[in-house]
Amino acid sequence: MSRVVGRHTLLTEVQDLLGRGLPVALHGPTGIGKSALLDALDDGADHLVLRAACAAPERTLPFATLQDLLDQLPGATRPAVRLAEGIAADALRSALCAEFRSLLEELSARRPVLILLDDVQWLDPESACVIGYGRRRLPGRVGLVVTVGPGGRGIDLTDLQHLQVPPLAAGEIIDLLGRHGLPPHVAQRVYVESGGLPSVALALGGALGEQPSLLGRPTAVPPTIERVLRARFLDQHPDVQETLALAALLHRPTVRQLERVGRIGAEEQLRVAAAAGLVLVDDAVRFTPPVLRRVVTDATPAVRRAALHRDLAEVAPSSAERLRHRALADPRPDLELARELGVAAQESASAGARELATELYLLAADRAPADLATERVEWLATAVETGAPGNHVELVQRALGDFLDLPAAPAQMVRVRLALPELAGGEVAAMDEVLTAALADAGDDDRLVAMVLLQRARVALMESRPAETVLRAEQAVGLLRRAGDRPGEAAALTTLAVASRWVGTGRHDEHLAAALAILPATDPAPPGLTHISPAYLAGRFALYDDRLDEAWTAFLSMLARVERGAGMDQVHVLRCLVEVGVRLGRCREALGYAARAAAVGEEFGLDPHTGWFITGLAELAGGELETARRLAERGVAASEERGDTRYLQRHLLLLGQAELRGGNALAARAALTRIRDIETSHGIDDPTVNRWQHELVSALVALGALGEAEDLVAASRRALDGRAGTEGVGAQLDRAEAELAGARGDLATATMLLERAAKVCADAGMRLDLGRTLLSRAHVERRNRRAAASRAALESAAACFAEIHARSWSQQVRAELEPAPVAGTDDPLLGRLSETEARIARLVCQGATNRQVAERMYLSVKTVEATLTRIYRKLDVRSRTQLITLLVPSPTE
Repeated sequence: MSRVVGRHTLLTEVQDLLGRGLPVALHGPTGIGKSALLDALDDGADHLVLRAACAAPERTLPFATLQDLLDQLPGATRPAVRLAEGIAADALRSALCAEFRSLLEELSARRPVLILLDDVQWLDPESACVIGYGRRRLPGRVGLVVTVGPGGRGIDLTDLQHLQVPPLAAGEIIDLLGRHGLPPHVAQRVYVESGGLPSVALALGGALGEQPSLLGRPTAVPPTIERVLRARFLDQHPDVQETLALAALLHRPTVRQLERVGRIGAEEQLRVAAAAGLVLVDDAVRFTPPVLRRVVTDATPAVRRAALHRDLAEVAPSSAERLRHRALADPRPDLELARELGVAAQESASAGARELATELYLLAADRAPADLATERVEWLATAVETGAPGNHVELVQRALGDFLDLPAAPAQMVRVRLALPELAGGEVAAMDEVLTAALADAGDDDRLVAMVLLQRARVALMESRPAETVLRAEQAVGLLRRAGDRPGEAAALTTLAVASRWVGTGRHDEHLAAALAILPATDPAPPGLTHISPAYLAGRFALYDDRLDEAWTAFLSMLARVERGAGMDQVHVLRCLVEVGVRLGRCREALGYAARAAAVGEEFGLDPHTGWFITGLAELAGGELETARRLAERGVAASEERGDTRYLQRHLLLLGQAELRGGNALAARAALTRIRDIETSHGIDDPTVNRWQHELVSALVALGALGEAEDLVAASRRALDGRAGTEGVGAQLDRAEAELAGARGDLATATMLLERAAKVCADAGMRLDLGRTLLSRAHVERRNRRAAASRAALESAAACFAEIHARSWSQQVRAELEPAPVAGTDDPLLGRLSETEARIARLVCQGATNRQVAERMYLSVKTVEATLTRIYRKLDVRSRTQLITLLVPSPTE
């Protein structure tokens, strides 16, 4: 069963039903992996397995499937009855039922029999009768598992327990494709395009000859998969086909919209399509996989498509969408229609509907006659600019393909080139090539040169090279000021402000104030540009300074403005809400915002490592520690692959925190030290941004590297000197330094630092850090042999974490408040150990880390490590894993 990815729970449920003597039917669309589940049951069975696959052409052949089962047995055990001519059908069926039952009884007397049937929607009725009769007469001795796909008629095998086989989740597809060498960020994109269908994902993964290009081109769908998807669509009832065709032609189909355009019974027809695995329906209608939408459109005859578009042009919900359907109904050039489409595109873009606007610009260019040659070039350039920030890749590709064939002005070429890096999946090397070409196109035009410099500054920021960003942004500010481009100057000042803060010039507030004077925070940013606006950066600075309520209010206001805009804007704002929410202790809300960010990322095809960070951060606080660690590992790999050093640092911080809390201080130190090395090599001097210092101090203390931890505390203190807005990060460092003082036995200093940290955290609203401070206080009190005070601090921490729904932290504290009893044992191996050694060995076998053992037994970590060395020597083992294997018995079969 280990070869099947993501189906452990489902396979366990099937095994449980079989164990209770119940037959099982697995339902799902073609390609969902039903046959792979039968393979897993076949491989893992200690039964005698009889297996057959049914086929549509054989449904009318009596006893065809039964014969396939019998052919798998030695000749001596086959039924004596022959399918002889002249025997009445009813008599033959009765005889075969008796013979097959007798055969199963004989076989199951030696070991259980498991019958596996694939595609029983095509099972011939005669075989169904005989197989069902035999199984019913031998419950518990004969198991039956069948798969049911789309099409065919009802089956009659009696008492089937019906289970739906769902699509694989993103992580499961990533694991599946990882076995075939695809990196996580590529596998995530394949997951989105496959809709979670394993067969489609494997086919798409195999079609990837190389990594995605700058344009993040969609994976070509193999013809075999297109044929399967087309067949699944054509298998549906004509009414279902018609509803799906309408949905495929609408811009963003919903159940309500289909009903408004007069599709009677749309909700029920979509329910049938959803059961067949063709769509997902909440209010919106989403094709699974997304490429099915194009397959459905292509499968609808052109004349019928044109007629449907004409109908929709009368009833679509908005004037822009009605224009869209008019244009799609008639491909001929039309000057007035082209101009109307251009105006509608501009209005849609202003309203934040980037995808619709991009398509309307394309349609305007397509319908433009020769008289509108100049307008056509501009519409195509604007289509690229409009679609790129929303990552509408296919539309951008179409626009770019036409644009490059036309004579364009230098300014238009620069605009198009600068838009391309906004697409998700852009690699740094490819961006550099595009920006070099853009600089050549810009010539001596100050404004165009400044636009290229500003984009280079942003790329350098993504690579965590703030010194270069400062240089480029300062040049851009001067050129844009000279050119009189005030909005452009504000954008350049915003980029300059963040880079200046990172390198510690001390002028970041001045630059941000100048940007806000041009574009006040109350003015909404243009759609797609919120995440590079002065208002957005003002919210980020509030987060860095731990003005958390201010930051929370700012980002909530932004969220309302970007919800219908570009996907990247939404993800950036949602990430900020998660970051602020975690620090405020709004863990439940953070998880909700993280889920929304993940959905937006999938919808718009954005780089997955951004969503992994957001989800991992929320999980680390309010969810599952292991989930956070796994996402951080994927994010580190993807960020390195993409050359995104900024997100690499973020994921390394998550990974370091998860490893430290999981008891692997060595791995935590490795991850956190990489952040330190990046900051040192790139001249990043602001301790309020990444906040890795206190986590690394804790990891070093856990490893017993107290001298190195002391040096890091001193260096971090120097970095805080003279800076404003560092009270929060100072409190986090206080907590870590208290752990160092406690390890040195200076309990008075540790207590003082923790009291100071708790006050700052409470005043700043840093409720998660307040809970962590109370937990550290409990450990310090325990070292001081003050059990009552330690328990009181633990209970306070538990109450704090419970109130803010910090689930994983609550679980940790509960484990300390109510530790599992160390069970006694008569294991003779423990007789070789002293009482202390035996207790440490037992705790290790229960999963405790060295640090946790030390805290529970009031020992130092070094003492635990030394004792473990003696234990290894006495029991002749070399590692923790070998010790656990030796002392923990294997589960009984």
